[in-house]
Amino acid sequence: MSLAFGLFLSTFILEDVALGVALALIAQGKISFLLAFLVCSLGISIGDLGLYYLGKYASKIPYLQRKIDSPNFQTILKALRGNNKVDAAVVISRAVPGTRIPTYVGAGVIGYSGLRFFILTVVSVVIWVFFTLYFGRAFFSWFDNNLLLALISFFIFIYLLKGAISLSRSPWLIKASVHSWRRWLDFEFWPSQIFYLPIVPYYIYLSLRHRSFLLPFYASPLLKHGGLIGESKWDFLKHLSADSTSTLSAVVVERRQSAADISQKRKSAGIYLPFIAKPDVGQRGFGVRVIRSDEDLHSYLTLSEGDVILQQKSRYGLEAGVFYIRLPNTEKGFIFSITDKKFPFVIGDGITRLGDLILKDPRARVIASVYFERHKMMLDEVIPLYEKFFLSECGNHCQGAIFLDGRYLSTPALLDAIELVARRIPGFTFGRLDIRYKDEGSLKLGTEFEIIEVNGAGSEATHIWDSKTTLIDAYSVLFQQWDYLFRIGGFVKSQGNCRRPELLRFLLDCVRVYFRNGPLTTSS
Repeated sequence: MSLAFGLFLSTFILEDVALGVALALIAQGKISFLLAFLVCSLGISIGDLGLYYLGKYASKIPYLQRKIDSPNFQTILKALRGNNKVDAAVVISRAVPGTRIPTYVGAGVIGYSGLRFFILTVVSVVIWVFFTLYFGRAFFSWFDNNLLLALISFFIFIYLLKGAISLSRSPWLIKASVHSWRRWLDFEFWPSQIFYLPIVPYYIYLSLRHRSFLLPFYASPLLKHGGLIGESKWDFLKHLSADSTSTLSAVVVERRQSAADISQKRKSAGIYLPFIAKPDVGQRGFGVRVIRSDEDLHSYLTLSEGDVILQQKSRYGLEAGVFYIRLPNTEKGFIFSITDKKFPFVIGDGITRLGDLILKDPRARVIASVYFERHKMMLDEVIPLYEKFFLSECGNHCQGAIFLDGRYLSTPALLDAIELVARRIPGFTFGRLDIRYKDEGSLKLGTEFEIIEVNGAGSEATHIWDSKTTLIDAYSVLFQQWDYLFRIGGFVKSQGNCRRPELLRFLLDCVRVYFRNGPLTTSS
């Protein structure tokens, strides 16, 4: 009986693991199929009901209650409560990764029928558990006495099954997956975990050569983790001169501030619609949005998880990333890299749907899933003849922007302009300035550009993502970049008065930033 009770408790932690353990116990004859089925079904059902009532309780919190009682939210609730798609969402989310918790909690928040939720949830749980244990039992029998191999194979099977169910939610996702293999043909689209692997041994080599593993953390001593990850965007932007034509009006706001306070704060800072909203701590274009109305801002703040920067939208349409480095004991820095960023678009023919236009484009179809997520409400719409439809307005490679080698734009005049900006930021000797500019001629003269963002030691020379760059050249640039960072960090450390790096917190922040997910993952 103690095994059954332990199995029951495990369903509140990870249900897939609980089902895997149940199958292992059944295979070993330590628990009957019927008992395992009843225990798992009961535990998972109680956990799901708990999520629903957590949402019900949350809806009574005064802050959330005010939001729910607002006219806009009530209009949404009225539509949802009379829509049978909510029923389908409750059932389907049982098998779709990442959707169950927000769906069940959300059902409680919107006041979805408790009896209806109970019936649909229990039925879907019973079917899911029975299916998993019944077919899983036969699956385990194929491995005879190799229990470990059976467990590993089971979890792989469940992962693939849920992935297939997730894809089946949208025919467009299935079409995108058909082209996903193309990512492996060009390192530009490789998963970052694979592409950056050679950096690890080179980092170790530099650590041994400089006799310190942590020198990069000292390169920007005034920033969190030396600017390698998790630093505040505002820590850079607040130092820019308000009188400079290159400075865009910006302000940082707390998510919990009232709408009236935020509106007053942004207007006092000279920020007017349309403007940009982005997390103060971002990464790789996470959560960048163009805000065109107060409703847009309200929705954004509801989804955000931390402080947000509001910034006036640039009047210029072209974008570049200028990587600046100033080595120790030198009077002036230099431009290490310039990335010329292009915003991808498709052109309508008056016949073809947007989704199919994306799939017809040789480059866009490789990362079609990114564009499909961003424009999911328009994929079935036909784009008018000759009309340009921009797939991305965010200058981030992982969000779909096209990066070209723009080092030909580097001039002494541009360096002088960048140097003036860099000197205003305390301790800034290594990093990338993302700017919007009017045209090529003005950029080369160091005029008519506006600074969108400043990135610290964790940024990179992004011109390597030009499709014409070879893999060897890309790694050569990155190795050189890390070499410069070690040299700067070593010099700063030698001057003393530096905070000791917090390695454990750094690793935790890496996990938090790189593996976060949610409704703000995709940019505008």
